[in-house]
Amino acid sequence: MTKFALVTGANKGIGYEVVRQLAEQDFHVFLGARNEELGKKAAESLGLSNITFINIDISNTQSIQNSFKQILEVTDYLDLLINNAGIALDFGTLPSELKVETLRQTFDVNFFGTFQMIQTFLPLLRKSESGKIINVTTDMASQTMFDNGETAPLNILGYNSSKTAINSLTLTFGKEFENKGPEILGVTPGFTTTDLNGNMPGGNTTSESAKIITNYALSNENFNGKILNKDGIIPW
Repeated sequence: MTKFALVTGANKGIGYEVVRQLAEQDFHVFLGARNEELGKKAAESLGLSNITFINIDISNTQSIQNSFKQILEVTDYLDLLINNAGIALDFGTLPSELKVETLRQTFDVNFFGTFQMIQTFLPLLRKSESGKIINVTTDMASQTMFDNGETAPLNILGYNSSKTAINSLTLTFGKEFENKGPEILGVTPGFTTTDLNGNMPGGNTTSESAKIITNYALSNENFNGKILNKDGIIPW
């Protein structure tokens, strides 16, 4: 039986590599991207017949609904939803100098967008015997680890707090899903050199970080409601 996965924000970076790795594990992967041209190019460049481009802007409710209808034309169930799409608009901005509009925009995509994705695709995930949702987060969103100096010292209110909110969302949905599924977990791939941080040097490659996510995606161990890095469960 074919396994189906949807990965958002997948036309580049970590998401693109997650699509590749899942497709190589015989998933039929829906490559979700906001930009239609870039998304189609990304899907074509991977050169695999089990990858389908889906146009999806997670900050737009109608776009999410449209993507749901597109996927229903192919399958009535989904085994894996990877909420990878996100924005970081306040790197280099002090919290006291952050504009409220920027903060709202960050939450609109990172938090409210992820929330709507979960609500919309939940019926399809519940039809799978092994439905799983992975929310891509950051170790800087862990209040404990950030306060203890165990993460990069990037005091970026918008990005970090929106991901902390995703961690809270993961916990609360996890409590609801406990007995009836799907499994939901948050995964931080750690510091990665990507467009998101202006290709800051010294991080993991996108392929290395994607592997951390796909390892949990393919794992038979249940981590419902937990936040994890490459070494296992971390505090949120």
